[in-house]
Amino acid sequence: MLELKNITLSYGETPILRGVNLAVNKGDVVSIIGPSGTGKTTLLRCINYLAKPSSGTIVLDQHQMDYQSPNKATIQAIRLRTAMVFQQFNVFKNMTVLENVMDPLVVIQKKTKQQARDIAAQELERVGLGAKLDHYPSQLSGGQLQRTGIARALAVKPDVILFDEPTSSLDPELVGEVLKVIKDVTSSGITSLLVTHEMQFAKSVSNRIVFMDQGVVAAEGSPTEIFDNPASPRLAQFLNTEHAF
Repeated sequence: MLELKNITLSYGETPILRGVNLAVNKGDVVSIIGPSGTGKTTLLRCINYLAKPSSGTIVLDQHQMDYQSPNKATIQAIRLRTAMVFQQFNVFKNMTVLENVMDPLVVIQKKTKQQARDIAAQELERVGLGAKLDHYPSQLSGGQLQRTGIARALAVKPDVILFDEPTSSLDPELVGEVLKVIKDVTSSGITSLLVTHEMQFAKSVSNRIVFMDQGVVAAEGSPTEIFDNPASPRLAQFLNTEHAF
C-alpha cells in the first residue's frame, strides 16, 4: 500500500535520513521508535511532503513519485489520502472545536457546511468531545486539544493516519486519555504509522515495530521480536534505558 524507497534527507551538511526503506501494508499499525534526533518525525513528514527528501521514491497505491522530481499533482493526491496528528495540536485558536474539525472538510474536500458539520460532530463524539463542540481551544485541556486533532484527522477519512509523537506535549496525567483514543482508532483497521516514545503502548497496539537509529532503519519486526528478543546490542541498549522502557 505504502512504500518508501531509499529516502535521503539532509539539513545543510547534516544528514538526517540515510537511505531509509519502509513498506506498510493496508491495515498495518506500525510504531516507529528510536532515540531522539534519529529522523523518526522527519520520515513521517516525508510521506505528505512536509519534509522534502533529496532523493528516494514514495508509492501510495497507484501514486508514485521520485523525490528528485516532485510532482504537485501527486503530492496533492497523497496529501488527500493521508492525515497527520501533530505534536503541538495545530488547532486554530479563533475557531471552536467543531469549526476546527469542519475546516479541512470545507476548504479542502469542498463539502457543504452542513455535511462538514455532521461529519465533524460524529468524529468529535467518537473521541469523547461531543459536549465540547462550541468550546474554543483556550477552554480545553491539552488532552482535549489533542483529541480534537485526532477527530480532525479522522474526519477527512484518510487511507493512512500519521501520529507524530501525539503525547509528547501533554502533562503525564493527560497521556492516558489520548492513548485510549489512539488505541480505539488503530483497532478500527485504519492503516496507521505512529512515532512514539511510549514503548508499552507501541507494544500493545502495533503489529510491526520499526527501530530507527542514526537515520536508518536499524531493526524491524513484530512487537515480540523487537521488545522480547532484540536482535542487536544497539536495540537492546535502547530498550534498556530508563527513558525508553
